[in-house]
Parts: sequence; C-alpha cells; structure tokens
Amino acid sequence: MNKNPAIPAGDLDHLSIAVPDLKAAAEFYRDTFGCEVSDPIDLPERNMRIVYVTLANTKIELMEPTDSSSTLAKFIERNPDGGLHHICLTTPDVDIAAEQATAEKLRVIGKGTSHHGRALFFLHPKDALGTLIEIEEEN
Repeated sequence: MNKNPAIPAGDLDHLSIAVPDLKAAAEFYRDTFGCEVSDPIDLPERNMRIVYVTLANTKIELMEPTDSSSTLAKFIERNPDGGLHHICLTTPDVDIAAEQATAEKLRVIGKGTSHHGRALFFLHPKDALGTLIEIEEEN
C-alpha cells in the first residue's frame, strides 16, 4: 500500500445508485436480498429523496430525483433504468485531502457538507477513471 497517498482512504462508506423509482428500488433490495432499508429521507436542497440499504460492512444509498431539472434527473435521462452514480470513501481530514488532491491536479468539485453533517467533496470523474468519487470525513 502507498504510504503517502494523495488522499488517504479509510472505508468504503457507501455506493450510490440513481433510481427512477425509489419505492420499487427499495422493495427490490428488501425482497430480493432481505436487506434492511431505511425510511425515505427527503433532501429538498439536493433535489432528491434517498434511502439507505444496510449491508454487513457498508451501505447502498438509493437516490431518486425530485426535480426534473436536477443533475440527478439528467443522469436518469441518460440512464433510464438508473445505475451506479458514485462511490463514497472516507478520509480523516477532508480539507487536507482536498488540498492534496488539488496539488495532484485532481479536480475537486461539489465541496460541502453531507445531510448528516460531515464535510465532503467529489473528485471529477474525468480525473478518477470515469467514476464520480465522493470523499467524506470519517465519522
């Protein structure tokens, strides 16, 4: 393992899947795999509604757009069945990680705070092998 990574990764916090129908997606994970699914969480400031699917060592965030002009709605337009939207890794200090990412010429986008109060940012997919990666401060 690299002893001096640009962004020291902790755990895989969650995988986020964009879905056109949150209720149907939640039922799929509950009925097919027997997973525990949270109650829906409305995030009007992010134009989405989410649920968490709990697994033994991580969780899946299912996201449904609530505004047809949102970025998430545009993702669903391009992928009508939905699909993997991003992955989320934790790090000890988001500010330091963002500085180090920028120094490594990785584009830091969407810096902010999660709905549960943890600092975060995203790495642009063009700098991360085509994958949108959320970096969130460890709990």
